[in-house]
Amino acid sequence: MKFSKEDTLFMKGLAILIMFFHHSFLGPDRWMNLPITFFPFEKEAVVYLAGFFKICVGMFVFLTGYGMMASASKKIKTKLDMKKYLINRYTSLMSGFVFIFIAVQVLAIPTGYFQEIYGKGALSVCYFFIDAIGLSHLLGTPVFCPTWWYMSLATILIIVFPIFVRMLREYDILVLFISFLLPFALKLPMTDFIRWMPCYFLGMYCAEYDILAKIKNGYNNQKSGKKLMLFALAAIGLLGIIKLRQHPFIGAKFINIWDCLAPAFVILISYLFLVNFKGLKQLLVFFGKHSMNMFLIHTLFRGMFFQKFIYSFYYAWLDYAVLLAVSLVSSLLIELLKRIVRFDKVINKMKSRLYLKLGMN
Repeated sequence: MKFSKEDTLFMKGLAILIMFFHHSFLGPDRWMNLPITFFPFEKEAVVYLAGFFKICVGMFVFLTGYGMMASASKKIKTKLDMKKYLINRYTSLMSGFVFIFIAVQVLAIPTGYFQEIYGKGALSVCYFFIDAIGLSHLLGTPVFCPTWWYMSLATILIIVFPIFVRMLREYDILVLFISFLLPFALKLPMTDFIRWMPCYFLGMYCAEYDILAKIKNGYNNQKSGKKLMLFALAAIGLLGIIKLRQHPFIGAKFINIWDCLAPAFVILISYLFLVNFKGLKQLLVFFGKHSMNMFLIHTLFRGMFFQKFIYSFYYAWLDYAVLLAVSLVSSLLIELLKRIVRFDKVINKMKSRLYLKLGMN
């Protein structure tokens, strides 16, 4: 048994559902203090859980590290292979982003958001292009959609990948412990990269040694009573991790550690206990296939252009369902438009020309 691409899509689908919950219910400012009920739960409990669900970032980072390391083990044998892989990875990441970026900019022309975000004059054009390549958050320039900050982190993770592969293969799991402790030893600021670097390393490590599959195989070999006990322990462990990560001192002080362990633990227990439910797996794999598009566009509906509509249904679960539905339908339309304009063929031709120019064909 292997942690397959389908399993990865399942986890991405779960992560996007967690992300939507996190963004939707993090505090009253999210729903503009509109009347909303969380029945049968208390508002404070929902907001508390939404805070913990920041782990969605770590889940995507872990899966990125896992997927890239798995590809490196199978496909990358030479430096040329590595260069081609990094170019392919970056163009795949950015092509999907740029397509949505341009579409959003065109549709937003009547709103005047361009000048509101980027300002006027020549500098606004520079800001626009920096945002278009996903580096606004890294360079501290205006970003059109707040959620797009992640593109800077995703780009950095691709750039540092060859270095991290060498470090991991030379120093093994020691690299993970160093990434935990380095910010405290050197008093480094807890930037996005420093915060989620351990999670990236852990994903790579799990791929290199097939850790998830080994744990799952071990679990499957247990008797029913032992499995039930492990499930109970996992539930208790999850509650403990939630409590520790959300602790005002322990959680905040060691956030890079918790934002590594918590996402990895959620992925692990989901792999052990949820992925075998056929209907659930089909649903989350479907969401996983659209997770990138849904991530890029949902804040446009929830926090920028249609906020009052999204939160107008009184029941929190219904607001959440509407955001999911609107984002998913939008993603389906985006993919349809890509097929109509043969977007993938255009990108593949660009890659081929780039390989040719770099002497990598």
